[in-house]
Amino acid sequence: MEKVIGVPVPKEGTEEFERMNKMAKRAIPLVLLIFTLGILEQQAFGMIFVNIGEQLGVPNLSSLITSIPGIVLGIVCVIYGALGDFVSLKKMTLLGIILFVAGSAIGFIFGPSSIWAVVIARVLQSAGGQVAGSVFLVLVSKYIKKVNRVIYYGIFVAVFRFSAALGVVAAGYITNIDWRWLFAVPLIAILFIPSLLKNLPNERAKGANIDWAGFTLIGAFAAAMTMFFTDMNLFWAISSVVTLILFLVYINKAKNPFITPKFLKNPAFVATMTVIFIGYFFSYTLNAGVNAIGLNVFGIDSAQVSLLLVWSILLAAVLGFVSGPVVKRIGRSASIIMALTFMGLGLLAVAFLIPYGKVLALAVAPCIYYFGTSFLYSPIVDTATLTVTPEESGRVLGVNDLVQAITGSVGVAVFVGMMSSGVMSGGSMAGTDAGQASTYANVFMVGGGVIFLALVIFLFTKKMIYAHAEKIQQKN
Repeated sequence: MEKVIGVPVPKEGTEEFERMNKMAKRAIPLVLLIFTLGILEQQAFGMIFVNIGEQLGVPNLSSLITSIPGIVLGIVCVIYGALGDFVSLKKMTLLGIILFVAGSAIGFIFGPSSIWAVVIARVLQSAGGQVAGSVFLVLVSKYIKKVNRVIYYGIFVAVFRFSAALGVVAAGYITNIDWRWLFAVPLIAILFIPSLLKNLPNERAKGANIDWAGFTLIGAFAAAMTMFFTDMNLFWAISSVVTLILFLVYINKAKNPFITPKFLKNPAFVATMTVIFIGYFFSYTLNAGVNAIGLNVFGIDSAQVSLLLVWSILLAAVLGFVSGPVVKRIGRSASIIMALTFMGLGLLAVAFLIPYGKVLALAVAPCIYYFGTSFLYSPIVDTATLTVTPEESGRVLGVNDLVQAITGSVGVAVFVGMMSSGVMSGGSMAGTDAGQASTYANVFMVGGGVIFLALVIFLFTKKMIYAHAEKIQQKN
């Protein structure tokens, strides 16, 4: 029998495609509402996890509020993306809402009593809320016309940024009241269930089996690698190597692995994922780093920091709505180059503007970084999906989300660890005084250098990536 590679995707222009296209367009706004709530929670707790750890008397464990849910987010991203190729999007979404609401209830009731209750609540929220993001991307990659996909990806980025802005502002002010009220906000997701169940596609691939063994192994690798960078010791290093080897052996021996060796032998796919991994390495660190600079260099509280930082996030949100048409006009390659350039410059600007005051360093400089991010997601994700067939796009989106979650979690563990330990505090090229200011400036400069490395890699591989993608698309 022919191997089942996913739910058959109707060809553009057919009557069946038009039917699925209409269903997708009705479902997308509802899915984005759930996604908005999930990102609001992620960004809010990413902003104030240090405050929560201090309030609960365990500041040394505060990073777990971000890192462990980040690990889980990476694992479920690849699972949801892969499942989107095979199972009912309607059932996936219902499961996600149940987990999302359950986590919110646990956090609201038990969060103030223990940091582990906060971590568990955030894990459930991350696992449940991400379903909406994955379902949106699968809907777009399969049932929206190719020429319009970058517009939808741009809207996705805009919604992400608006949600992030809401999260930052909410976190800054709710810390002055009681942060547990953040957990109450997503409970309204229950109201969206009837409409979502009515409009989401219910197709599944007949004869397809879910590769739980493969999901377990890639999840174990993601968890072990992130924990190694959070708490560097020999156990996690060995665990990372062992789980990676087991995963590679498994996909070469298993009959129907969710990720086949063909993916890893696809040079365009591998190169694109490498650019994503390096380019997003500082993504989870920026808000926490800016908050730390505000608290420890300028002596302002998180509410004041959020008012300065929120403008850059809102700028990114507004630009997200126009990024799609811009990408269509200048092309994916030029957009990626522009995006990575501005992201790197933005981190350098934070470092060099610290001596010139909080407004320039915490409000103006992040605008440059977020300007870049507005034009990166849409073309890089669209590029990644073009390196495989349409039936495999869900798995690519899942791997993309996994890579972004892992790199963000690893990055925040590395950079926040550097900032909290006071490395490179003797002085900086940015002209900051010795001490914490120099540590922050130097860490942001290192972050900028990492992003420019991603840019160099893309410049050297972009011709190969798009040549390969063109061949794949011509066959379909």
